[in-house]
Amino acid sequence: MPQETLEFRITFRKLLMGLFITVVPICLVALYSVAESRKNLERTIGAQFKNIAESTATEIADFIHGEVVEVALMAADSAVEDAVVEANRSYQGFSDSAFNEKVKRIEKIWNTPESTGMVKQMLSSRASRSLRRYRELDGKFLRITVTDERGATVAATHKTRNYYQADEPYWQDIYAGGRGAISLTDIEYDEVTKSNYIGIGVPILEEGSNRFIGTLDALIEVSSIFPIVKRAQTGAGTRALLVRQDGSVIISPNVSLPANLKSAEYAAVTDAFGALQGRQSGYLVANLRGMGNTMTGYADSGLKQDYQKLAWVALVSQPVADAFGPVRTTERLIILMAVLGLIAATVLSVYFSIHKKGEIEEIEEEFHPPISQ
Repeated sequence: MPQETLEFRITFRKLLMGLFITVVPICLVALYSVAESRKNLERTIGAQFKNIAESTATEIADFIHGEVVEVALMAADSAVEDAVVEANRSYQGFSDSAFNEKVKRIEKIWNTPESTGMVKQMLSSRASRSLRRYRELDGKFLRITVTDERGATVAATHKTRNYYQADEPYWQDIYAGGRGAISLTDIEYDEVTKSNYIGIGVPILEEGSNRFIGTLDALIEVSSIFPIVKRAQTGAGTRALLVRQDGSVIISPNVSLPANLKSAEYAAVTDAFGALQGRQSGYLVANLRGMGNTMTGYADSGLKQDYQKLAWVALVSQPVADAFGPVRTTERLIILMAVLGLIAATVLSVYFSIHKKGEIEEIEEEFHPPISQ
């Protein structure tokens, strides 16, 4: 019995139409999906960088606020208060000219051997011993100086460069016209000790009345914030920075404070959004000079609201190529397959068009043979 066979035939035209109906839309959808996925991935990574920058800025701000509290508690030490009250009492009956004369006399001999006895007495006082005890317990404290209400040095952990402090900008900031105010300096670098430090000054207030009676100023080593910034570097090519409002780098990989380098990331953020006020945190993608297409998350520390000189901003950046690295191969493969599919469909359509045109010409020749001469 002859074996029956089932044949399934499809015309080339129908096959081509089927390809256009299936392959072309699939390829276009694949390309669109890759573009949308890239946008979504950019938003996800940008939000992550924003969160890392916010966390870094918050941790740094908490550190600074904590140090201010420590210095304020130091200013409330009974030994410090007693020393200031006693010094202020010694001026009773002094006219301004008599006080100025006393200051000039002491300033003249302060950095000479003649002041040895006076300096020794000040450094051995109960208040000075208490200050040195604070420094011994916490190595962040480099120097601590206490003055009375007129700016004369009352107690210290060291021999101060000058006896009279009231003509120094830091003292005037604490004095605040007699009201008393907490004052912080921006971060500085000391070449001698190779230390990064800030100055925290607080007023000493009379118990009960809160009247200004003196100042306490502490220089605090702030290398503790370096690990906070370093922890924000979470992946290959990631760069974390702490910068000032003018864009100069405070902390960054392989960058020291004295170099006074400007941050390209911060410049891009300010160029895009202007001043950071009103845009406290976020992210952007920008083509940075020497760095290429880079994603940067940023967050204001918020310290400037309380301490005018600490306009610090945390930044976290990474080249886009590194940020998208884990999915780049998959993206390229999908794009390649989609493009190849579109090319194949195009080639087949061109082939069909040419082939169909040839068939039509042959048919026309059959029905309209050439007229012989």
